[in-house]
Amino acid sequence: MTGPDHIPAVILAGGASQRMGTDKAMLAFGDGTLLSHALARIGAQSGEVVVSRHDGAMAEFGGAPVIADGGGDHHGPLSGILAALRHFEGSAASHIASIAVDTPFFPADFVGRLQAAAPRSREIIAARSNGRVHPVFALWPVLLADDLADWLADGNRRLMAFVERHPHRYVDFDVVGASDPFFNVNTPEDLEEARKRLGSF
Repeated sequence: MTGPDHIPAVILAGGASQRMGTDKAMLAFGDGTLLSHALARIGAQSGEVVVSRHDGAMAEFGGAPVIADGGGDHHGPLSGILAALRHFEGSAASHIASIAVDTPFFPADFVGRLQAAAPRSREIIAARSNGRVHPVFALWPVLLADDLADWLADGNRRLMAFVERHPHRYVDFDVVGASDPFFNVNTPEDLEEARKRLGSF
């Protein structure tokens, strides 16, 4: 099952994972790993999915192509977004969706909700919950690839600064009780909490 316009997506899985001390994407989670969980969750609501990593150790994962986000320099999520924008240049897609591999409970209607905002050709649409913007969870215009490449070449890394220099809007998602859908796993304690939460579903 895919989203209504089959919008492509990228899983950003190239972080340094300094607080975890190991590659978060490959941590055991549910019946697989955080990466396999993210792939299944985004694949159910999008078109083609690619995985952005910081090295070329994998060619594909679970049938999804793995693309390099700029080697081992850890330039942040924007380099992974740029790699995905380049990958989908020339396709029919006007935007791509991005998600983080370490946020296992992002909404099952994330892509559809952002698409429903009907972004214009150069407009970024990002998720927000409890008043906090989650710019990694966004729709990115393919037309911004060159501008993003120039931005990174100038040494800029700040994700929100790039969002704010372009037309942008936010889509609000509800927090149910104390459960923010954009809870992310940064530490071993976070991972244990996420595993418990997964088991309660």
